[in-house]
Amino acid sequence: MRNKLIKKLLSILFAIAFWITFWKAASLLISENLKLFLPSPFSVISAFINLVQESQFWKAVILTLIRIFGGFVFGVTAGIIFGILTSHIRVFDIVISPAMRIIRAVPVVSFIILAYLFINVNYLPIFICFLMVMPLVWQTVHDELEGFDKNQSEMASVFGIVGFKRLIYVELTSVWNKVLSAMINGIGLAWKSGVATEVLCTPAISLGRNLYRAKGNINYDEVYAVTLTVVILSITIENIIKLCYTHNKRQEKSHD
Repeated sequence: MRNKLIKKLLSILFAIAFWITFWKAASLLISENLKLFLPSPFSVISAFINLVQESQFWKAVILTLIRIFGGFVFGVTAGIIFGILTSHIRVFDIVISPAMRIIRAVPVVSFIILAYLFINVNYLPIFICFLMVMPLVWQTVHDELEGFDKNQSEMASVFGIVGFKRLIYVELTSVWNKVLSAMINGIGLAWKSGVATEVLCTPAISLGRNLYRAKGNINYDEVYAVTLTVVILSITIENIIKLCYTHNKRQEKSHD
């Protein structure tokens, strides 16, 4: 186990070193006119270090994190609820399913422009993240529950587990790993759509506003540094969900 962990760590370090070297070489080889738009990795790291020393930057990080994670949680919760309703009640399936498919098909920028007319810019990223995550989770829950093994339901009935208890302890428990998998995909989508919303609508304190300001000031070191922050936050939350997924899989195997 320890050797496997060391090998994985070394492979990650090798990949990071490779891409930093590639980035550095690219920044040296491009023409002088383009160097402004592709700064060296070391100047970006320096800009990142300067940013983390500013209290205003941390306020932006916290508020952006709250907005995006809040929208993500609302989206997951609504997706699960609608997935249950559309898989069990025909009327809900007829009404809700087409709306979910339309939401998935409409470009995120269209939602941002339309919602901007009605929603305060501080809450708009929450709403957009919610819209992007909800159909993804809904589709997973809906499809898994529609294809749920009826033998398991009948077995649960034999043991007196019916109605709401069967839904929670049998059906949802059996599809939980699929939901976690959808959440892993959804968190990346939430970060992309949430930060894009902040860039377009520029809430007073946000990472998106920092990106917009840095781009306006032609400070591409800071643009890359703020982007690096977003990537770190997204990967961190994604890995936390992956750990939950792995833990759940191990528990299932131990029960088997």
